[in-house]
Amino acid sequence: MKPKLPLKLLAISTLLLFLTFQKLNAQTDSSKHVSFSFLPIIISDPFVGLGYGVLTNVNYVLGPKETTRFSNTQAYILKTTNGQFAAQLNHQIFLKDEKWIVQGKLQYLDWPEYTYALGANTPSDGLGKDTVKYKALDFEERVLYKIKKYHFIGVQYKLYSAWDVKGGKAAGQFFENNAIGTNKFTASGLGVHYIYDSRDNVQNAFKGKYIELAINPYAQFMGSTQNWMNLRLDARTYYQFKTTRTMVIANRFIAEQAIGDAPYMIMPQTGRLFTTRAYVQGRYRGNLFMAYEAELRAHLWRFIGGVAFAGANTVSEKNGEILYINPSAGAGLRFNINKAQRTNIRVDYAIGANSNSGLYFHITEVF
Repeated sequence: MKPKLPLKLLAISTLLLFLTFQKLNAQTDSSKHVSFSFLPIIISDPFVGLGYGVLTNVNYVLGPKETTRFSNTQAYILKTTNGQFAAQLNHQIFLKDEKWIVQGKLQYLDWPEYTYALGANTPSDGLGKDTVKYKALDFEERVLYKIKKYHFIGVQYKLYSAWDVKGGKAAGQFFENNAIGTNKFTASGLGVHYIYDSRDNVQNAFKGKYIELAINPYAQFMGSTQNWMNLRLDARTYYQFKTTRTMVIANRFIAEQAIGDAPYMIMPQTGRLFTTRAYVQGRYRGNLFMAYEAELRAHLWRFIGGVAFAGANTVSEKNGEILYINPSAGAGLRFNINKAQRTNIRVDYAIGANSNSGLYFHITEVF
């Protein structure tokens, strides 16, 4: 289902309706140590149909601003016209002088979705497509210690437990393919993470770099249904042009590799980790996922900015080969609700190959 014009207008009109409220209530004084934002969520894409809910965003600083970046906590509730429900609490906390970083999330899902078998060229309709319904609890908590300026290392515990996994109207392909993790499954593991982070702002960087290397094994002795491992590289750069108006070019490359018997529903795939605008979660999945995106961000007028972006993504085929590349491009607007902390409301529209597209309405940047 493609986003329809009325849904786009609904998103834009709701944004403008709440914008005045946000400008009046968001604290933009740089001397403030805490600011709070509240806004509706409206999303339109083939994955959720029309999604609606509420989101709260809190920024706060826990040390000297010269040596400690703003921390962030978000909570949201989302329901969609496709019968999906999600509730999530996530946080990124920088302690004094950033000697420690604590990151994590807790999410509950009651989530029917389409699956399309494995590979980067699966048809939108066909034998590989199936509707799968499930409930899931996703918990992760990461603690990082600063070993020197910009360099952090630490551990992460992750628990993903899904139950009541059922075939939907298609009622068969998912189970007939003997996908690992049918009916119910659990992934539980303790991993090691290294991060290099020189960004000047976590939510909306103008300059700096971010590199994350993650090794996350999931073992039966820790409660997992099967033994497997997830490897991830996430690399981002930000460059600010020397112009009278703020203009930034941001780049991101991300790669995920699953080794072993990874549960089908949480294999590397499009749409996770704020990747692949235009391609919904799970549209393409495989043991290896790679994506690149570049975005030009520019200040336009007063509290309004604009972006243009382009990217490409791929996943491995059943035999492990990389055969297909799926491009994407789009543009969007940014509405600043907190100048000191660079917090934006974003509205993006993206188009991809094979009639994939999406309208996105959210708070903070994609990366």
